[in-house]
Amino acid sequence: MAFTLLPVAVSAGDLEARKNWFGDPYFQVSHDIASCPEPLGPLVTEEEALRESHHRAERGTRCHLEGRCRHPSSYDYDKGIAGRIAGAAREGRFVPQLSTLWVLVQGRRVWIYGCVPLGYRRGQLEKFLRKFEDVELAMEEVRVGAQGTIPYRLKRP
Repeated sequence: MAFTLLPVAVSAGDLEARKNWFGDPYFQVSHDIASCPEPLGPLVTEEEALRESHHRAERGTRCHLEGRCRHPSSYDYDKGIAGRIAGAAREGRFVPQLSTLWVLVQGRRVWIYGCVPLGYRRGQLEKFLRKFEDVELAMEEVRVGAQGTIPYRLKRP
């Protein structure tokens, strides 16, 4: 009996151990589609954070060393980028009506996750996000319409 309970306890503990170890900006910009599941976003385990830390340090400083960034780390831009995106979302400048969307900013890279209505043309969000100052890369991972698979990792499976 104890052996059958062990895997459940480990996976529940793994979910609880996930957190935003690096403080990456992550926020919701719309919430019209109740059935749209929340992405995992920046939540990782401590082990995953340790594995990522070297890559993040190298990638963060390489930008400055190559003369492409004025700040010492590409991650130093993230709060400013997130603030500009959140402001544009509040003003209704880019969020499609009847959508549920989250934004993640990591090292001048922006991801937008969620669900958009039928008729949405893929790439519109990505194109708009690339226009923000200091954004190096923007990617969208969205489900179009109420049906279909979710193209991102979920917070709750």
